[in-house]
Amino acid sequence: MEDAVRPSEAAFKAMYERGYRTWTALWESAVADRDLPQTPLTSLFSSFPNHPYFPDGLAVNKSFSNTITARGKTTWITTQGACDLSTFEEDVVIQVASSYVTPISFVSNPHVAMKLATCFGSTSNHVAVLMLAWAYILSARWAELIPGARAPDYSNHGDWLNASNGLRGLANGNNSIVVDIGDVDEDAARWWTAVLSASGWDASIRSNTGFFLYAPWSVRIELGSTFLVSANVKPDSHVTHRCPASFSTAIHYLSEYCSLHDVADQSQEALAAALLIPVAKLDNRRIELPIPQLSHKSKTRQERNQATLAWNGEPGQLDRLLTLSCNSRGVKALLNSIFFEPDVACNDCGAWLQGSFAFLDSEEASDMYLRLNTFIKRDPGLGFLWIGAFITGAEASCLRDARIGWWKVDLSAAAWTGTHVSFIQDLIPKISTVTHQISRADECRLMYLSHEQDHTLPPLFPFAPFGFTALEDTDLDVRRHARCSAVHGLGCYTFTWDRDDCRTVVQGGNDMLKTTIRLKTGQPPGWNTTASVNYENLDLEDEVSEMVTRNVFTWLRGADGFPVAERAIREHEWIENLESDDDSLIEGDIRSTYGGNLGGWLLGLSVKRPDSI
Repeated sequence: MEDAVRPSEAAFKAMYERGYRTWTALWESAVADRDLPQTPLTSLFSSFPNHPYFPDGLAVNKSFSNTITARGKTTWITTQGACDLSTFEEDVVIQVASSYVTPISFVSNPHVAMKLATCFGSTSNHVAVLMLAWAYILSARWAELIPGARAPDYSNHGDWLNASNGLRGLANGNNSIVVDIGDVDEDAARWWTAVLSASGWDASIRSNTGFFLYAPWSVRIELGSTFLVSANVKPDSHVTHRCPASFSTAIHYLSEYCSLHDVADQSQEALAAALLIPVAKLDNRRIELPIPQLSHKSKTRQERNQATLAWNGEPGQLDRLLTLSCNSRGVKALLNSIFFEPDVACNDCGAWLQGSFAFLDSEEASDMYLRLNTFIKRDPGLGFLWIGAFITGAEASCLRDARIGWWKVDLSAAAWTGTHVSFIQDLIPKISTVTHQISRADECRLMYLSHEQDHTLPPLFPFAPFGFTALEDTDLDVRRHARCSAVHGLGCYTFTWDRDDCRTVVQGGNDMLKTTIRLKTGQPPGWNTTASVNYENLDLEDEVSEMVTRNVFTWLRGADGFPVAERAIREHEWIENLESDDDSLIEGDIRSTYGGNLGGWLLGLSVKRPDSI
């Protein structure tokens, strides 16, 4: 007898093979094109043009002792054409300060050093130094945008040992790293000394409870290796303003350093890494970087390439990246989305992930450079985020989440960046008048677009339910819109920020609607589908598919029950404990969608299925 939920062994094996071969094909494409594309880094200057950014006068919630947040609303349109399906709003909360400072440790671990050298070449020695500079720069810009925030201030213990030429910093024997900043004025030398000191600066904001909380990119260099700044201070610069560098001044100092060492490209890598610092904060982990091996010989003025940074003038693009970076949960959701495959259903997503990681865990796929290139090829639009993830170690936590199918969907972040993260984003095809059923995926989409009380949150996981539902067994909203003449689908229209003067700022509009959803790269046409597959990791006891299937059917049927036609699904071992205490609650900040029968009761018997179980 055919199982009502679990795929057959042959179907499971076929999906395992598909996952394995998809990543094999991407890997072979990366091998054929070994040069890491520069597009992901150059796209930093233009990526995600419709991403919201913090406006002037932003309202922030300072009522908590350990976090400060900003709030806004995404407005979603649901239809194009003559239809009464309304728009709806989604609350978005972004953390803009916390009590946590991210520790950075410089280690001699050969694995850490090899990963950076393998991915970015042995000449990427300045990335760590530049990342620390970008952490300050982002924090300085943050202080200009967030009302009540204090601009970065230098600490006293990262003191300046010399007021003239030579080495500055706290020497630590043979573990000291000398950083040459060339011919600079006193203020630049002080800035670099602060940036490279253990806790040389801080940017903070005071909560209403009296606690000082820190900018998302605040870092603390842990004990171990220390930096010494080598500077030739200009003789006429000792009379200084004695105030910490502003955002624009710090950008200038960084540009001079990039020009001195001809490392503008490494500065882009470092910015990508700095944008991932809040993800390390979210994961409550330190960032481990290899000890920089810096050359003490800088280029002569004639040898230097002038470093030009696009952030000197209008910082609008940097503000978008800064806002994206603050939304660390959204960033993780985007990174994990490379493991979402649109037409893989909930009941065999575990097989897809098993096959995917069977290849990625293999000895063949151990080269970190090719692994990074493979992830970029899967979704090039997220390339610079993956570069930052590999530098900061975020890729390890993302892969742990993806392996067990446990990553959360952020539809707003997906819409702002044009990223395909969930089946719920897809357009709903029109159903002909002779068709008497609807796919459960489209049923879910219409239920979410209708936005009744029990379906105001999207399904927690990205994979769609399998199979079809008879139209007569769906609720009234689904039946009414399934044959509607309009086109139905989720579209992001605007984002509205709350201001501190009780007004709002609206961003987006028609331009945001033009943002297209990128498709994931899979097996290319004509690729050798007979390539050998390693089945050692195939496990038919598929707990991932069971978890995702139970959750999506909880979302779909939790309010009105299962139609009689789905009795076999309701009584299946994956679903039968739907009401158990062990499975009714999902850990984390997403509320359980089970148990919301009140909405169906309030809507009356005409909505609730009379033949449900």
